[in-house]
Amino acid sequence: MGPVTAAYLTESIYFTSRLTMSVKAVIVTAPINIALTKYWGKEDEFNIYPLNNSISLTLSQDQVRPFDHLYFIEKLMTTTKITTGPHLTKSSFSLNGILQKEIPSRTKDVIILCLLRARLSNRCPVYRHVYIESTNNFPTAAGLASSASGMAALAFGLAKLYELDSDITEIARRGSGSSCRSMKGGIVQWIRCPSNETQEQLIRKSFAKQLYPCSFWPELRVLICVTSAAMKPVGSTLAMQRTVHTSSLFAHGRISSVQINEEKLLLALKNKDFSSLGTVIMKESNQLHALCLDAWPPCVYLNEFSLALIRWVHGINKHFGRLFVAYTFDAGPNCFLIAEAKDMPVLQHLLVASFGSVGPDTNPAGDAMVTVDAHGSRRSLILRGIQYPASSDPTDSHLLDSLPRLDGAISFVISCEIGDGPILVSRSSC
Repeated sequence: MGPVTAAYLTESIYFTSRLTMSVKAVIVTAPINIALTKYWGKEDEFNIYPLNNSISLTLSQDQVRPFDHLYFIEKLMTTTKITTGPHLTKSSFSLNGILQKEIPSRTKDVIILCLLRARLSNRCPVYRHVYIESTNNFPTAAGLASSASGMAALAFGLAKLYELDSDITEIARRGSGSSCRSMKGGIVQWIRCPSNETQEQLIRKSFAKQLYPCSFWPELRVLICVTSAAMKPVGSTLAMQRTVHTSSLFAHGRISSVQINEEKLLLALKNKDFSSLGTVIMKESNQLHALCLDAWPPCVYLNEFSLALIRWVHGINKHFGRLFVAYTFDAGPNCFLIAEAKDMPVLQHLLVASFGSVGPDTNPAGDAMVTVDAHGSRRSLILRGIQYPASSDPTDSHLLDSLPRLDGAISFVISCEIGDGPILVSRSSC
């Protein structure tokens, strides 16, 4: 018997109940997550089994912010609507309002796996085709984990559509490895396959679990500094393959190093030790990009603005004599700054002073602007999400002069906190 193809599976799972033929639809949302210890490299490309565990923060989908005496909800998520019914003649996929010519192969994998489970459970009619409409309200394929939230929304939505009650993190993983972490809220760990399991086994377990709920460390805050919304030059899948196959740094130390860092991170989380937490986070980020540079040809994600933010963070920490703020980068140039709520007013002020735009502050509709007077001029920066009061502490001019300064380097900042996993917005049948 030859290999089982996607087309064969799709044909084999087609099932329609003539008595209950109806159009069904769900709308769901899913969050992004930011890795603290990095997933980089697969043991199995098809099943997406990672070479190491990884730990992440799930970011809140809702950020309440004041604007003109009103309160707005700033969303940070993927919204996905999935429709199925006997009227559909083919499956199709729309991303950010643009109908795609083909459904990506990994998206097909997730659809097929959910359809198979639905057919086996026999809880509801399973129609052959689905129409997927997915929208990100943040830059796509720019190192902001859009694939994680997108695939998490798809897997979660299909599970709700077909009334599946089994663990969906393993299905989400087949679409995008990091998406399984977005299926859980709070602080999440993605577990690699135990080393004593062999490739010949029919089922191997690689899943995500919640380590702590989002309420565990409520003081943690994240500022996402968007320096570029452009698509990254090398996709994560190709970059991982290239790194694993060509980097001697990866071959001779990555797995043991990330295991040590995971142990340190777990202890820091348990003790709510921000200094230790931040140190591990930054070292993991640095190591990821060192591995990418050691790949051949190298995969370069950080730009001059990214490097300036790294120097900026270390300058601030040196000035305050403690770990005031930490940075991390995924496979892209955009920086995630992590700090505690008590330090956010000062951090926000320094960020605008160093990277804000000079000149009159133009305020786009619905966007909040933060302005400060620094370096002899007024500087402003768009800040979306959680707002913080202006810092009441006088800014040390020597500190400002010592920090990197790149006027207008940051397009906008998304201010957020830790949040929950995917949400079912609506479900309908007619």
